[in-house]
This record gives sequence, structure tokens and C-alpha cells, in this order.
Amino acid sequence: MVLLQMFGGNPFGELILGFLVSFLVVAFGSYVGVLMALQSFFEESSWREVVENQSD
Repeated sequence: MVLLQMFGGNPFGELILGFLVSFLVVAFGSYVGVLMALQSFFEESSWREVVENQSD
């Protein structure tokens, strides 16, 4: 909470906080999207399982 008050006090802090939150949302969405694609197309839950099953 103190961090939000500290960054929210000035316009530059608000800009940084906005970019940080946006970046985290996009990164998390990309991660979830890759996991969903792995499960959908390969029926696996990690890249390691995909690679190990491809080499057999």
C-alpha cells in the first residue's frame, strides 16, 4: 500500500506503475496462453514433455 501511495503521488510514478501493471498482465496472459496451447495441441503440460515425447 505504501508503494502505491509513493508512486501515485507524482505523474511520473503513475506512468511507471501503469506500464508495470500492463507488462505484468500481458506477461501472465502470454504464459497462460502458451500453457493452454500446449494442452490443446500436444496434450502436454510443459515443453519438456513435448520434447521428450517427440524424440521417442
